[in-house]
Amino acid sequence: MKSLLKRCVDCGMYTLRDVCPKCGGVTRVPHPPKYSPEDKYQKYRILQKLALNKLPTREEVREQILRDFT
Repeated sequence: MKSLLKRCVDCGMYTLRDVCPKCGGVTRVPHPPKYSPEDKYQKYRILQKLALNKLPTREEVREQILRDFT
């Protein structure tokens, strides 16, 4: 089932719209995705976090992982 409820990134107001009616900010679905032990996209999320430097790793390890998976 698709979630209709969205939350503004800027002010935190809940709404059904794509744009916040209070501040005009971007809205996103506030709920996390379903958990599955057979996660098909885990590899891509980890690679994205590595590419954006959002995982605490040493530079040489990060570069090697990115080279091996791409």
